[in-house]
Amino acid sequence: MELGSKLRWILVIFILLFTLIFVGWGLSAIARNIFNRPDTQVEDAESTARPSLDGITSVRYIVDGPVVATTDQRRYIIEVTPNAVTMRLYSDYGQKVIKEKTYSNNFAAYDAFLESLEEANAAARYSGTTEEDDSADQGVCPDGRRYIIEIGDDTRRWTTSCNRKDGTAAGKMTTMRTLFSKQVPDFKDMISGTTLGRQ
Repeated sequence: MELGSKLRWILVIFILLFTLIFVGWGLSAIARNIFNRPDTQVEDAESTARPSLDGITSVRYIVDGPVVATTDQRRYIIEVTPNAVTMRLYSDYGQKVIKEKTYSNNFAAYDAFLESLEEANAAARYSGTTEEDDSADQGVCPDGRRYIIEIGDDTRRWTTSCNRKDGTAAGKMTTMRTLFSKQVPDFKDMISGTTLGRQ
């Protein structure tokens, strides 16, 4: 093979290698931009996912039992305010109070409670759901339990024991359920004889 022909092949191989390296570098830069987002974007996502509960003076947690005969149906509501914690156990689809207790509370305890709810992302909603969906829990998961959190008068989120993706609550509902139950000193006595304590 002549020297000119060898040089041509070396030049072609060099150009191909250079092109491959350049294309590989470009693809890796694109991949880094897609998969390694800047910290500021992560912070923005967290701030929108965790709205502040400042100014909220009442928070309620509702556990609604399976759809059964009216006298057998059970539901409880725990309401926490800066001054008191009240728990009511209902039968007859919320029509009849069968147990009720109120415990004193204070602002320091309430502030700590709200901070914990914020950490649990209490107000977060699943993307693709709307305010109308916040009240669309009726009849969902008839064999299980519905878990509902109401924050103030304007925010309501829910999920079920049938499927964690049911409803609008994108926060840590198991954590919230524990937080609310711990606000009631004799919670186990209040729900004894029901199936409402099951996870």
